[in-house]
Amino acid sequence: MRLRIHEFGKSVLIGLAALALVMSFACGKKGGAEKAAEAVAAAAGTVAPAGRGAQNDYMTPYLTDEKMAKFIESLKEDVNPFEVLFKGGQMANLRDIEKRAEEYNGFARKYGFADFGDYMAVWGRIMVGDMTIASQEWTKKTIQGMEETIKIAEENLKKPDLPAEMKTIYEDQIKSAKESIADMSKPDESPGLNAEDLALVAKYKAQIDEATKKYKANPGS
Repeated sequence: MRLRIHEFGKSVLIGLAALALVMSFACGKKGGAEKAAEAVAAAAGTVAPAGRGAQNDYMTPYLTDEKMAKFIESLKEDVNPFEVLFKGGQMANLRDIEKRAEEYNGFARKYGFADFGDYMAVWGRIMVGDMTIASQEWTKKTIQGMEETIKIAEENLKKPDLPAEMKTIYEDQIKSAKESIADMSKPDESPGLNAEDLALVAKYKAQIDEATKKYKANPGS
């Protein structure tokens, strides 16, 4: 029994560390979401119990409408044993986690999850999906801004009295912007979250954001 609890404690610690890594990455074209997915998968795989490969393989669909609904319902609790992660706080050490193993499992099972590992597998994918969506939105807005820059530069180049120096500047702006757009428009072939899970995260994103407002409003409490 002691060995089983110890192994559970290690998996909990890895899960917490993985989520902390997810939340620490900034958004970008091929930065935040990709690194977050790799961090979670690598960390979880380090001590994942045998037979739980699907939980750690982010290219394999894992989320369902039922799991998403259960997770959102769990966020409505006045006391959530994992709320420290929403607030960006420090993780407990392994010994403390082992002491709270029953509490963590009990909370997860209360909402229909198999155990804490199942709960954290859902949470991890939600966090990575959220980062991926933010990255995609950032890319879209950045491209739109560059397209506007090209439009303005092209309009200025039509001016008959435009100085040669300014002409060169505008031409360089257009060239640079087009190159950046082409690069950002390339398919992202890096590892990340599978399309099915990402679609479910997007579907429930508004509900999750609303449910986590209470944690973000009082980060130090």
